[in-house]
Amino acid sequence: MNPTVLLVLAHPDRRSFGAALADAYAAGVRESGCNVELLHLPAMVFDAAPAGRPPELESDLVKARQSIQNAQHIVLVYPTWLGAMPARLKGFFERAFGSGFAFNFKPDTLVPEALLGGRSADILVTMDTPPWIYRWVLGAPGHRLVRHAILGPSGIRPIKIMTFGPLRNSTEHRRGKWLARTQARAASIGRRLAGSLGATTRIDMTTQGTETR
Repeated sequence: MNPTVLLVLAHPDRRSFGAALADAYAAGVRESGCNVELLHLPAMVFDAAPAGRPPELESDLVKARQSIQNAQHIVLVYPTWLGAMPARLKGFFERAFGSGFAFNFKPDTLVPEALLGGRSADILVTMDTPPWIYRWVLGAPGHRLVRHAILGPSGIRPIKIMTFGPLRNSTEHRRGKWLARTQARAASIGRRLAGSLGATTRIDMTTQGTETR
């Protein structure tokens, strides 16, 4: 079975540049022979900000959890709004990653036990703020949130964050270069995943052969 990349698009507009980045990434993954599953977050039905105690997981969140478990690599594509990810994406993580799915706290320790190890992630973030201002003046709060408070404690690593901006005054030529860079990155990831799976399969076959002799 070919490796699977889970692509989560959190921009509500499928005509956005974020959606174009998602399409470019998917094309690169398929070019390498890997499988791609797309979750368009705004099309999913779930309560991102429940009042009081969260309800039982909606079916879309149950399916999303299964998709996360089936994936070897996870890609998030989202815009930066008010310095960080859209509220619905954060709500998705609060619901889907909770209840001992992504990490768990052991008794008598404040260090979480990571439950989603063995997966890597790419984060594609668009913004109108110049990236250097976002990093050096604002401190990149959204980047630190997704890396250190969400994916990192879950055991997902390595994590690569790619920032695209400012979008507001970007030219078609510049956007084309961003899309080409994204597709090339995805193809490289796909080849790495396929190579890792092939090596694991060869090791398993060798082990089985040794045991039967």
